[in-house]
Amino acid sequence: MKSPVVLPKVLWLSGLVLLAVVTLCLYLMFGSSRDDLAPQPVQVWLLQDGAVQSPQQARQIPPERWQLLAEPSRPLGYGLGTLWFRLVLEPRDDYVLSLDAPFLDEVDFYLLTPDEQVSLQMQSGDQRPFANRLIPASSLMFPVQASWQQNKAELLVRLNNVGQSVLPLRYVAKDAALQQASRQQMLHSFFLGILLFAALLAVLLATVTRQHSLHLFSGLLLCITAVQAELNGLPFQWLWPETPGWNRLTELCLPLAIFCCSGFVRSYFQLNTGWLARLFGLLMAVAVLLFAATQVSALLQSYAWQSQLKQLAVYLMQLCVLVTLVTGLWMLKTQRRKAVLFLLPMSVLMLSVVLAALRALGFIAESALTRSALELGTTLAAVLMTSSLVLGIYLEKAWQAQVQQALLERNEQLSKLQQLELNRSKIAPFYGLGSRLALVELLNYELQQHRSRYRLLLLEFKQYSRIEAVLGRRQATAIVNAYVDSLLVLFQRHGTAVVSLGAERHQTLFSLATDRFALLVQQTDFVPVLTGIRKLLHQKFTVDGFTPDFKPHYASVTVSSEFGQDAEELIAHAALAITFVQKTAGHLGYQHQLGADSRQRLALVAGLAHACNAGQFSLLFQPLLHVSTQQPYGAEAFIRWQHPQFGPVSPAVFIPLAEEAGLMSTITAWVYKEVRKVQNQWLEQRIMLPISMNLSAQDLENPALINSILQHEQKYPPAQRVKFELAESALAPDSPAVHKSLQLLKQAGSVLVMDDFGAGQSMLTKLGNLPVSELKIDMALLTMLDTHREQLLAGAIKLGKALEMTVICEGVEQQRQLDFLTLNGIDAVQGYLIARPMPAAEVPRWLAKQQGKQATLANQPQQA
Repeated sequence: MKSPVVLPKVLWLSGLVLLAVVTLCLYLMFGSSRDDLAPQPVQVWLLQDGAVQSPQQARQIPPERWQLLAEPSRPLGYGLGTLWFRLVLEPRDDYVLSLDAPFLDEVDFYLLTPDEQVSLQMQSGDQRPFANRLIPASSLMFPVQASWQQNKAELLVRLNNVGQSVLPLRYVAKDAALQQASRQQMLHSFFLGILLFAALLAVLLATVTRQHSLHLFSGLLLCITAVQAELNGLPFQWLWPETPGWNRLTELCLPLAIFCCSGFVRSYFQLNTGWLARLFGLLMAVAVLLFAATQVSALLQSYAWQSQLKQLAVYLMQLCVLVTLVTGLWMLKTQRRKAVLFLLPMSVLMLSVVLAALRALGFIAESALTRSALELGTTLAAVLMTSSLVLGIYLEKAWQAQVQQALLERNEQLSKLQQLELNRSKIAPFYGLGSRLALVELLNYELQQHRSRYRLLLLEFKQYSRIEAVLGRRQATAIVNAYVDSLLVLFQRHGTAVVSLGAERHQTLFSLATDRFALLVQQTDFVPVLTGIRKLLHQKFTVDGFTPDFKPHYASVTVSSEFGQDAEELIAHAALAITFVQKTAGHLGYQHQLGADSRQRLALVAGLAHACNAGQFSLLFQPLLHVSTQQPYGAEAFIRWQHPQFGPVSPAVFIPLAEEAGLMSTITAWVYKEVRKVQNQWLEQRIMLPISMNLSAQDLENPALINSILQHEQKYPPAQRVKFELAESALAPDSPAVHKSLQLLKQAGSVLVMDDFGAGQSMLTKLGNLPVSELKIDMALLTMLDTHREQLLAGAIKLGKALEMTVICEGVEQQRQLDFLTLNGIDAVQGYLIARPMPAAEVPRWLAKQQGKQATLANQPQQA
């Protein structure tokens, strides 16, 4: 891997670039501040009196009320109102009074004659147009002339500033001062250029990496850039010299800088909860309130508010920097790499703040370093922080590249390893195929690639358990292994269509259970691969004269995050789809609707458990008619379910669900109880109409239920007993429990009806040996009328007659069907032509109506 080699080179290159930037900054800073100006002494006297509004009034103030300033460059404080200064100096030609504080709001120079007339004045400051200045420079410069001494002129300065009041005054040669101002302006522009470059780089990084914290960091840099630009007097000299009202960058950007700084630190360290998150949230809220209050005070033109809010913003910014530094130290415990990259620029910034504060308080001497400490520290901190972010992103990408490279190398090794070198957990305990764990790893890897190139195909042998029970584990496994060997040969013929990690069998086909298998297939080759698997599994192996049919079912799902966020979810969705496959060799692709259908099925299964006791079931009865006598022959009971949420639910839906959930015997017991109750009610009305009800395969496999029903049936004579209809599918399972139930029914003398005869594979070989006395032909055979296959229906009737059974046909809806059945000797019919299913209370009325028809038919010959 090349990453460990590239990383030191990048670090060295970054270090050299930073060193070059620092060296250039220091060179420009010291070069622009060379002490070759030869400043001349000047005395500064201070007067703080709100009543003094003009230079004439200031001159009339007695000398004892003026205060001599030993250090004029020291900050005087906030909210001091209008200050007057009296300057005492020796006038010289080509000298200027330079006030290195371009950010002051209003600074007025007045030269008064002995008779208190203003002979020269300059109204300047960042709230005055730049054209008012006598000397066009960022610093406030007032020219001095030697003739003032002869005229005994007096120089006064009026200062009115919203922020901190300061008078860093120097009396220097004009040319030297202008040269130094030019060099300092170049230095300030260089620093601002670095800050803007860092801000733009942060915006670019934020756009590329989509990291919210970098947007806030770029906003912080832009705010710092704007504040420093105004403090150095650049915007109102170059951007809007005629619009001094726009010179409020400091008031606007300080609260925004606090907001961006707090948000950046919170996002950078992902502080979503805890006391640090609450602290930075509080700082952000205070910054928003401070910003709003500052704008309101500016609109109201309230000097006191503006001064206090500006002072509060400065203090709050210092507090924010301190809290940020403490947070970086605190994060060393949990996020060491991020904290180290964060603390280096913050330490530089804090050091510059400390140096600037110590200089302002007089603890250290003023020099080129201390004068530019804050600006230099801010710029270096921005450069270092941006470099740290770039380095952090690089380290993150390098780590991801190493992980991806490791994954690629591991996959290459997996394709070459032999079976002894593989982890046992990657091989399933049966058939020597790949395990679920190996499949999960492969699927998760493909999900990470976001390519959607493969489909997960699931294959399940539905009849494996029954075949294993008959043949035994060893022979069933031998047959499955034969299928697996053939499948692997088939996969080899398809080449890259089937995903394979190597030549071994466990590297291509995965076994999730003894009867369930999985593989990955290319989307473009899925259909031919599935067709080949179907043809292969259609071939059957004969073992000891027995040819088992495993009844394979297929389901698939696209390997994409759209269908599953991880491998387990994909496997679960494929397994869900395979439960909806009905016919052998059928295939179903997973769609999201299957999940909704499955949830509805679960809700129905849960409702079935208490539907009996909740009174949600009801019975309908459909009468049967004896063809030759035209008399009612009986009635079949049908169960109906009124679900409280889904409304009417078809028996075709809930009966299979009940069988899957093992609830069929409970429902059958409820149906028998209700049928017996209706039968007793009809007997009380002297209605002798037999009722038939259905028994499922699960009912026959429950001899305890059959025995309980028959014990109750023995209380009634044979003519008043319930008939039991058995579907062909219910008689198909060759189990001892079914044989026992049939034996019990035969011994009890119950009338058994084979239902749905002809709907499936008719049990012709067993029909004569079953204790069945009635044969009910399925309505599907009625569709053969008027075709060349209608003799199959006639043959079914003859077959029942030959076995001495009462033959019934269900689903009769048309007169021509009834005529055909009558012609071929049918005994009884059932269907909408005779009567629709109806509640038990309506059956007596139908019987009365039917008797009326018979009476009418009986009287017709006499009337004739």
